[in-house]
Amino acid sequence: MLEGEAYWGRIRSIKRKLYALEIVLIIVMSIFLVVSSKNFSMSPFLLPCDQLLWFLLVMLLIIAVEGFIFRVMQLQIAKSDSIKYIMASNSMKRAVVIAIIASIVAVLLLLPGAAQGIEDSLSYRGAATPGNPARFQNMDLFGMSTVISITIHCNTPTEIYIVNQFLVDLYPGDSVMEHPLSDGFADPDLEIDMKPFAYSNYYLFVKESNVTGNLTRADFVLNVDLTGTITTVLPIVAIVFVAANAIWVEYLYPFRKKCRTKSIYK
Repeated sequence: MLEGEAYWGRIRSIKRKLYALEIVLIIVMSIFLVVSSKNFSMSPFLLPCDQLLWFLLVMLLIIAVEGFIFRVMQLQIAKSDSIKYIMASNSMKRAVVIAIIASIVAVLLLLPGAAQGIEDSLSYRGAATPGNPARFQNMDLFGMSTVISITIHCNTPTEIYIVNQFLVDLYPGDSVMEHPLSDGFADPDLEIDMKPFAYSNYYLFVKESNVTGNLTRADFVLNVDLTGTITTVLPIVAIVFVAANAIWVEYLYPFRKKCRTKSIYK
């Protein structure tokens, strides 16, 4: 019994030290991955989490495998069939819950049209008029979605200009429209590609139409594209989680069944 208790204490000590080391590693690497990203910005604020999410998913897989290993070690040194039965049952329940959640995530992201539906829900709709330009950012605060294009519809044919914050600060008033990053003529529709532009505050300027009696109005839609980490890496990792936990349940089931016959708990 004393030898068994010593093994239990040793396993708990190793487990605590390993998890503490991994927590420190996650914190340090999270700060490094965010700050070292080329998209990191304080003005306008951007906290890119694309690489960070990928790293966290890998670490979750590693921690899950470690949990399996520690549980096997505990099952081997446990002397009571009742304790073995309880530990196996709890591990199986936890594995089933994780597998169900991971399955839902995988299905939602791999379902045809699901990612497109998420992107459509994130697309922003707004309007701009002469003297009242629309302001927007071409990436969300965490860098998980990017504006790839702008679809514009005008009630009268008119010129459209896209400028960033630097140009607005450099050229006051309407003179900024003489130095656009991108321009076009909406008659009545126009689509402007935003993929080449870096992260910044952007403005959509509308030039007054020559058609008298009509207030020029440009209705626009920011077309959003999700990062590959969400559309590709996340569902793959979710499938791996499902497979790993299914294998774990299959491994524990005969062991649990064997211990159940001798356990005082049913």
